[in-house]
Amino acid sequence: MTKESSVARILLVLVFAPSGGLFGKAVADAAAGREWWPWLVAALVWLVLSGLISVAVSSRFDDEYRDEHR
Repeated sequence: MTKESSVARILLVLVFAPSGGLFGKAVADAAAGREWWPWLVAALVWLVLSGLISVAVSSRFDDEYRDEHR
């Protein structure tokens, strides 16, 4: 496994695992009759922010890889 694919797998887990938990909490609160939308907003914010960070990191590794193989 290359360094780039290891980073990609780690970033994938860091992006989707917490957001899945937040979505689950929103569903559980909705089923219990409590306010669920703050958890949904938190999950969406997490997805957007962590997605942007992961794209930036992935792009950085991609740039380094291209520079090495020119």
